[in-house]
Amino acid sequence: MKVLSILVNENEKIDNSSLEVFSFVDNLPDIASSSALVFGGDKHSLSKLPVDEIFFVSIDNQVVNPNDILLTIDKFIDENNFDIIIFQKDDLSNYVAPSISFRKAIPYLPDVKKFITKEKNILKLVRPIHGESAEAIYSVSLENSVILKMRKSSFEPKPLSSVDKDVKEILLQPEKDKTFNILETNKAEPEGIQLDDADIVISGGRGIGGKEGFEKIKELANILNGAVGASRAAVESEWIETSQLVGLTGKWISPNLYFTFGISGASQHLAGCINSKNIVAVNNDPDASIFLHSKFGVIADCNEFLDEVIEEIKNIQ
Repeated sequence: MKVLSILVNENEKIDNSSLEVFSFVDNLPDIASSSALVFGGDKHSLSKLPVDEIFFVSIDNQVVNPNDILLTIDKFIDENNFDIIIFQKDDLSNYVAPSISFRKAIPYLPDVKKFITKEKNILKLVRPIHGESAEAIYSVSLENSVILKMRKSSFEPKPLSSVDKDVKEILLQPEKDKTFNILETNKAEPEGIQLDDADIVISGGRGIGGKEGFEKIKELANILNGAVGASRAAVESEWIETSQLVGLTGKWISPNLYFTFGISGASQHLAGCINSKNIVAVNNDPDASIFLHSKFGVIADCNEFLDEVIEEIKNIQ
């Protein structure tokens, strides 16, 4: 099988969520060749990607038109014959991957979180359904090409290769009759450690009570060198920025330690944090469903418990 991994790189270096794609590729049997097509970032930082061939397209991430990326991928696929085309999960791929599927009439399966087996020309793959409350096993035929999009934080990032490879640059294919132009992109610059990279995440929900509760969460995150997260209820109450949302429509994380304060454990939130290695839940409702998924649970008033934890850690330090 020939495999193509398509990455959109917004940083100078490839991040962990991109390297997860290559761990998934490692699970696939009968790989004849593995290639990567990377849009954006520093060309020279790509030479150690763990693939056989590396292709690079220079773009301006702030103003690039998604249709230009779409046309470039379309042309690249026409010129090469790949059995499996894999996208990482990000905002741009959410648009491009299904569009390529439609244009090329190639089957598309998003949010793949596990490879089970390959039987003859059939791949068996797992993806979550019903907001992470269940999983489905899909049989995907390899008689023709197939497009897969990875579920973020489902695989361990694969280490970079120790050997440098040639990085072949190809040109972006601009859309001739543009339906729209992106003039400017304004991104918030979040403070502190980012959710995607954090080893420890402390999240608050409706039970935290308000912005004052999130000030305590930020203080604890600062002490533990962690990141701050939130449930949708907290974000919609405008207690914290949307960029800190953890869940089905927010960030998908997999820290070693995930603290939740006042989060009930709705399936939409669990979708974004279920891959955490250890979940510690604090809630005053003993029937909160978050306790079913936590390694440790504390039935207590969130703000009072936060005060005690912060004071105790300060005393230890």
